[in-house]
Amino acid sequence: RPSTTRTTRTTRAERSRRETMAEANLATMKQLLAKSDGRDKLCATIQYALMFIHAGQPGKVKKAQGNVASARKVFRVMKPVETLAPIITDPFGTKALKNSDDPKLMFLVKRAQMLLMALYFGGDHLVWAKSAGVLEDAETANMAKKVSMYSWFGGSVCKALVEMFELSKLVSNTNAKLKSLQDREGEEAEDERRETRAKADAMALKRTFTVCHAFVQATLALGLVDALPLKPRTLGFLGVTASVMNIYLLLPGSFKPQLKAKRG
Repeated sequence: RPSTTRTTRTTRAERSRRETMAEANLATMKQLLAKSDGRDKLCATIQYALMFIHAGQPGKVKKAQGNVASARKVFRVMKPVETLAPIITDPFGTKALKNSDDPKLMFLVKRAQMLLMALYFGGDHLVWAKSAGVLEDAETANMAKKVSMYSWFGGSVCKALVEMFELSKLVSNTNAKLKSLQDREGEEAEDERRETRAKADAMALKRTFTVCHAFVQATLALGLVDALPLKPRTLGFLGVTASVMNIYLLLPGSFKPQLKAKRG
C-alpha cells in the first residue's frame, strides 16, 4: 500500500512537471510569435527549408518557396525606418558618443551597420515590388538585389566586428571586477564572484553565438548573389541554420546565467 501511494504521488508530480513545462514552452512560443521579427524568422526557416528540398529544380515546392518569401515582406515593411531610427534621432551621434566610452572607430562601424542593413531591407523591397508587378524594370530589380545582398553581407560583417569588440570589453571588465573581489573573503564575496562569472559566461556565450550567426548570414548573402559558388541545397541549409539561430536569439530567456541560490 505505501509503495503504491508513493508511486501514485511520483506519477502525479511527474505529470504536473510535464504540464508546467508544456505551459512554459507554449508561453515562450506565444511571446516569439507576438513579435514581427519572430514571425518573419519562422517564415524564413520554412522558406529556406523549401529551398533545400527543391534544390533548384522547378516545380510546386519552388513555387511554394517563392510564395513564402513574398509573404514575409509584410513583417518587414518598416524595417528600413526602424533600422535607421538611431541615426534619424541622433544624426551626428552626439548622444551616442556622450553616453559611451567606445572608440570612435567602433561608433562608425555601428553606424555603417545600420546604413547597410537599411539598404538591405530597401533593396529587398524593390525586388519584391518587381515580383509583385509594381516595378517593371528588370534591370533595376536586378541591381537592387545585388545592392541588397552585398549590404546584408557588409552589415553582417559589421555586426560580427561589433560583437567581437563587445566580447573583448566584457572579458576585460570581468577580469577587472574579479580582481577587485580577489582580496575579499567570506561566503558573500564568494557568491559575488560566482555570480560575476556566471553572468559573464552567459553574455560571452551569447556574443560568440551572435558572431557565428553573423558569419553564417554573410556567407548566405554572398551565395544568394552568386558571389560564392554555392548550390541551392547548400544555400537552403545555410538559410535554415541562420533562421533557427536568429529564432534562438529572439527567444525570451535564452542565454540566461546559471545562478545558484545564495546560501543562508
